[in-house]
Amino acid sequence: MTAASNAPEPGIQRVLVAGASGFVGRRLCPALEKAGYEVVAMTRNPDRYDGVGRPVAGDVHDADSLKPALEGCDAAFYLVHSLDSPEFERLDAEAATAFGRAAAEAGLKRIVYLGGLGKDDDELSPHLRSRREVEQLLGSAGVPVTTLRAGIVIGHLGLSWEMTRQLVERLPLMVTPRWVSTRTQPIAVSDVVRYLVGVLEVPETEGRPFEVGGDEVLPYSDMMRRVAAIEGRPLVLLPVPLLSPKLSSHWLSLITDVDAKAGRSLVDSMVNEVVVEDDELHRLIPFDRQSFDEAVRAALTERAEDLGTAGGFLGRLQAKLPMSLAHQVKVRRDEPPAVARRRRKVVAATSVAGAGLLGVALSAKPASRRFYATTMAVAGVWTVGGLVSGPLHLGWVELQDRTIRRPVLTPIATGVGAFGFFYACAQVAKRIPPLSRAISSVLQFADEGDDTLVLITTLANGAAEEVFFRGAVYAAFGDENPALKTAAVYVLATIPTRNPSLVLAASVMGGLWSAQRRATSGLQAPMLTHLTWSTLMLKFLPPVFRESTPSTDEVRAV
Repeated sequence: MTAASNAPEPGIQRVLVAGASGFVGRRLCPALEKAGYEVVAMTRNPDRYDGVGRPVAGDVHDADSLKPALEGCDAAFYLVHSLDSPEFERLDAEAATAFGRAAAEAGLKRIVYLGGLGKDDDELSPHLRSRREVEQLLGSAGVPVTTLRAGIVIGHLGLSWEMTRQLVERLPLMVTPRWVSTRTQPIAVSDVVRYLVGVLEVPETEGRPFEVGGDEVLPYSDMMRRVAAIEGRPLVLLPVPLLSPKLSSHWLSLITDVDAKAGRSLVDSMVNEVVVEDDELHRLIPFDRQSFDEAVRAALTERAEDLGTAGGFLGRLQAKLPMSLAHQVKVRRDEPPAVARRRRKVVAATSVAGAGLLGVALSAKPASRRFYATTMAVAGVWTVGGLVSGPLHLGWVELQDRTIRRPVLTPIATGVGAFGFFYACAQVAKRIPPLSRAISSVLQFADEGDDTLVLITTLANGAAEEVFFRGAVYAAFGDENPALKTAAVYVLATIPTRNPSLVLAASVMGGLWSAQRRATSGLQAPMLTHLTWSTLMLKFLPPVFRESTPSTDEVRAV
């Protein structure tokens, strides 16, 4: 493994890996086992761990769980962070302190930590500053800490690498912020693993920080161009000075599946140059490092093999199909109790006001000012109520190849399919007088009104319903069957209309939209399905019932 030795350091036999199922950890565990170490994989869910090593329950944010996890270990690798939390600096500091104390109590000889590059005399970003703080806190109880400071690590599922790859693959023309000219020294994940294993075999590395990087220093813009060239994709970069880190992170969260909070932390760090100034570790552990291009090709190959997209055109086509509605995108969103209480209050008040206005709107004369005014008032109440209630999320759709995208094509296609189902049912319903009268009484509002105004009010209400019902109401129910409860509330909201056809439609479509909300963890998918379905229903359903549409007087008599 190294020039110094090819066997474990004397006294270090059992090694714990905190973060064993993560990007680096799942590669490190097999390498440690191959090097002759007994591997203990610390995880919050040992029953579900399927990697190398003996799984043991432990959570760096639960100090009481650390002592039993570390018992009997000689050394530990610390590969965890909380970048997806807005309070990552506090959480990481508390976790590092607890882990360092538990390691000292367990008698560990060494902790190995993977941190971040960056000059100490720079004005470091919160992310890099936190990494430095973790270094200190891990060793505050007396256990020697060996730190490897790395910049961008190139490898399948690495956060920085995924952000780079997805930008290149999804945007052939990129308006870029100034940080794309910042220099960095990327390194292959396989080389990081070799260094991590190697430091246990070289006693001189104990208790010291080291800088690690590849053989090339590249601006982020050159990295993206090189990735585009390897993949055979066009790429034009247009740098502008107006994109702040905050705007950049929101832009990244729209285009890529990188979490907005983690993206903001990464973007903040990209204003700092991360270049190796002292390559001493490579002199202690010499080997041929992968070039940037080799690391990129290895990451792309691993991704293709992992996702099963290396099987030609049909394999790639199948990989781009969406998962079923029963599949949920894993998204962590912690909502403070105060936000939850406010949301429930706002939802309750908005539900009552919206249902009352909806009943008034549909009892008004078709095409009247009262109808349009009250209909838009309903949309306004639901929209304001939804937005005021608390944070809302657009959501993601997961494809068969496990890539994450903003839901667009799938929900539109679902809306078209739902319309086809309703259109077929309408051919039957028009022959059943009670159903035909009920549906016709609703379609009168579309048939007798101004086409443009009807479309505007319908789409405004459709969008508002999703903001409120699939946004605020869904979130208000928390984890207790929110899809079923949201659908039920949606149906109850249509009862004041006293129209069985509307209640029936709400039952079917409310169930579908709630299922989409559950599957995608956001309201974009149900909103696009709703708007697509509503537009097609307005366009094609009224002619089906036009011959049997009763007059206004007949409707009022009914």
